[in-house]
This record gives sequence, structure tokens and C-alpha cells, in this order.
Amino acid sequence: MFDHSAAIGIDIGRNAIKIAVVKTDGEIIAVKSFPLALKQTSDYLIDKVLGAIRDIRQTVAVKGINPICIGTSAKGFIDHKSGMILGPDQGIKGWINVPYAKIVKQETGLPAYVDNDANMMTIAEHRFGAAQGFRNVIFVALRTGIGGGIIINDKLYRGSKNAGGEVGQMIINFDNGQSDKGIKGSWEHFASASAVVRKYRAEPGTKTNSSARNISCKDIFELSYKGSPEAVKVVKENAEMIGIGLASLISVFAPEIIVLGGGMSEARDSYISMIQESAYSNSLENCRSELRIERAQLGAAGSLLGSAYWSMKRLAGQNI
Repeated sequence: MFDHSAAIGIDIGRNAIKIAVVKTDGEIIAVKSFPLALKQTSDYLIDKVLGAIRDIRQTVAVKGINPICIGTSAKGFIDHKSGMILGPDQGIKGWINVPYAKIVKQETGLPAYVDNDANMMTIAEHRFGAAQGFRNVIFVALRTGIGGGIIINDKLYRGSKNAGGEVGQMIINFDNGQSDKGIKGSWEHFASASAVVRKYRAEPGTKTNSSARNISCKDIFELSYKGSPEAVKVVKENAEMIGIGLASLISVFAPEIIVLGGGMSEARDSYISMIQESAYSNSLENCRSELRIERAQLGAAGSLLGSAYWSMKRLAGQNI
């Protein structure tokens, strides 16, 4: 319907607002990033979003481009129909029950929409990335926590109140490990980037190492590449744990493809191979017979592409 149109895509992250103008075919015309203060309020964050929108509209105006709508990806639970950010507050004062889309529309004059960031990344990979051409898709974001999105027969599965797809909260070990969300034995607690850091620090060889106190998940992966015994062990155990979680999803949904996104998915091929081996060996053969497990192709641009594309579909009356 809008073959030559463009939309604004926004990703509200923890440390920055990323914004892009995207054409219907996925071409990114302009992209910018605006850092955020450590302490934030709802008013501050919306003001930064509106400032970013003004900036990028001016940038593309000189090219004769006038975006027709705005899509935003944000963390947490969101009523995508009303454009309300429900929460949790993500450490942002007042970031609960915020009529985000209404405010953005009033201030910019453009139709505005908002949805969960993992859902937007799922849509992007399905339309433009690794999952193109597949009808049954699971996207898993491997990062500080574990998020995800599910596409069944080319449609994003939302569940009741748009709360579906929280794959990171699957219970995989009920005997141990209560997460920061109060859920006992969740996949996220045992397999996320936070879990990698926690388990590395608990290794006997690192307990007295002061550098382990401020170590990141990425640092641990780098140490594993250099042959650190503790890091190699933790990364291997993590890959196995991720594969176990994927195996549960495989046996329930029998997807055609699982796309792995988030920072952890950018590790070396050997890590992805270990995940694949664990997933395949712990799932039913008939459920995985046509399965592919692939790294996401769009990276950090996924949420921008997804939110922009989805907003154009919403404007056209298509709720994908």
C-alpha cells in the first residue's frame, strides 16, 4: 500500500534512544542515537524521544522525505492496541501505565504505535532477516535477560493481553534459582548473560580474582577464546543450558527456524554449534526434522526495522 513511503522506527534502550527512518522495503535512510542519563523519569524519557523525532525529521526533510508514521519498540508489557506502556517501570520513575502513543501522536501530528522490543525484532527478522520465507518462527534474544517472540503461520503470536512470548520465564529447574522476577528455576536465571557472569564469579579459580568483580559476559567469552579453563567451562555450560531451553520450545512448537539474537548470539560459530547440538539432542526428532537454528542477521537494527515496518502495517489496517 505504501511502496514508496517511509516511517520512523524508535528503540528505547537502557542507555540510549536509537531512531531511524525506514522505507517499506527495509532500506534505512537515516539512523541516529541519543544517549540517556543514568537516572530517568517518564517525562524525561518522552522528552528525549520527541527531541529525537524532531531531529531525524529535519535530517530527512532535506532529502524530500516526510515519514508517515512512528513505531516504537520498548521493554516490558505493552497494550499495543491502545499504545499504553503498562510496565514494569524498568527503573524509570513513572514509567507505568504511560499513554505513550497518544502523547507522541499529539506532539508530532503523526500516527504513533508502540510494542514490545522482542516482538519488533521478531517481526524484523521474519520480514527482512534470517527468518524470511518461514511461516513458523521463534526468535530468542540472548542478553542480560532472555526475551523472545513467536510467529505461527506468518502471524505474531501475542497471547492474552499481548503477554505471550516470554520464553525466558520457562521453568527448567524447579529445585533451584529464584530470579529477580521472583520466578523459581527460570531459563533466564540459568542461561542469560547475567547467569554467565554469576557462574563465572562462582568458579573456584576466580573467587579471589578482583578483576572478576567487574567482568562482563563479553569479557568471559573473550577469555574462553584465549583458553581460560573457568571461562571455557562456563561458556560450554551456558550453551548447553540455552540448548535445553530451545529443546522445550522445539518440542512444543515444532518451528521451522529458531533465530538467535541479542549480544550473546554474536559469539563465535563454535558457541552457536554447541547450542545447536544441545537443542537437537534434547528434543523430539519429529519436532526438529525441518528445524534450522540460525544467528539473527539484523543485529541492533532489528528493533528499528521492525517497529518502523510494523507501524506502516498498522497504519494500513494490517495488524501483523
